[in-house]
Amino acid sequence: MSEFEPENDEWDEEVMLDLRRFAFEQALTAHVHKRDSKVDLGEVFKDADRIVNYTIGHLNP
Repeated sequence: MSEFEPENDEWDEEVMLDLRRFAFEQALTAHVHKRDSKVDLGEVFKDADRIVNYTIGHLNP
């Protein structure tokens, strides 16, 4: 096993916070750029959760 490979599949708290922040930014950016519509934060958080779940392997695209 390489020194850079994790010993298990657990995600540490710092990585998860960074992942959630990234997912929220991407979802918010996608919703802000929709023309002539207000940003629905419920949809933004739903999309952010989908990004996180896909990244950690709990959801298919």
